[in-house]
Amino acid sequence: MSYTTLLIFLLLITFGYSAKEKPEFSEEIKEIIQHVHNECVGKTGVAEEDITNCENGIFKEDVKLKCYMFCLLEEASLVDDDGIVDYDMMVSLIPEQYYDRVTKMIYSCKHLDTEDKDKCQRAFDVHKCSYEKDPSFYFLF
Repeated sequence: MSYTTLLIFLLLITFGYSAKEKPEFSEEIKEIIQHVHNECVGKTGVAEEDITNCENGIFKEDVKLKCYMFCLLEEASLVDDDGIVDYDMMVSLIPEQYYDRVTKMIYSCKHLDTEDKDKCQRAFDVHKCSYEKDPSFYFLF
């Protein structure tokens, strides 16, 4: 599995696992998750607590958190040079066992990704909506 493909898969897991039933990852995947997490925390300066709180529905109105969410999309190569998220690409990579639930969540929220907002706000709005649509099936790493 290529590094980019693995990052995309991990991003999809962000949308696709219950906070109460997190998957067990191999050490290699844990290292990649930690690398992506550290890279985005380093770029944005987001507080770890703010990331963790999202799993409980607490989405702090903070530019660092918002840009962290966008950074995850960038690191997974799911945005173009203009910061536009490729939701069709995202959906095409969802594992079959999660496809219906994750697709419903993503497509129910992607309308919030509008060009009148900056890229970080758009990512935040989609994440927050995803939590609201299916709180037991959302987590953020």
